Amino acid sequence: MQLQIEPLWTDDDTLMQVRVSLAGNGRQSWSEAYCYPETISQFGQELIDFPNSTSHEVKFELGSTDPSYAEHLLLRAFVYDGVGHCAVEFKAESRGNSLVSSSVRFAVPTEAASLNEMGRMIVDWSLSPTEPFTFEGSSP
Repeated sequence: MQLQIEPLWTDDDTLMQVRVSLAGNGRQSWSEAYCYPETISQFGQELIDFPNSTSHEVKFELGSTDPSYAEHLLLRAFVYDGVGHCAVEFKAESRGNSLVSSSVRFAVPTEAASLNEMGRMIVDWSLSPTEPFTFEGSSP
């Protein structure tokens, strides 16, 4: 599993346009969205102690599933079975006419320990997110 978060643009108030990409399990995709570094840091912080139960999930969500929004991006860490195997789901949707609309959804299995380490690294990176963040996680 490889996660990349690339800052494309930053406003004076630290609002960032980011390109988020996930690769693994024979699939790869990316999407762009806007967020503040604190939103990314919160996602990382929640990953550090993931999972605490078989129903635990952690989400990094930008935009909305509401059809009036132009974009929706979701990264979701979740447990996919009763023995604690984990995965990261990537879901992205761009709305508009047939020339600009797209939709993708897939999941990549990974180890809980990889997600915990990724969380620590995301928190550190979010303190000064000027360079791209890349994480290579292990797969089961």
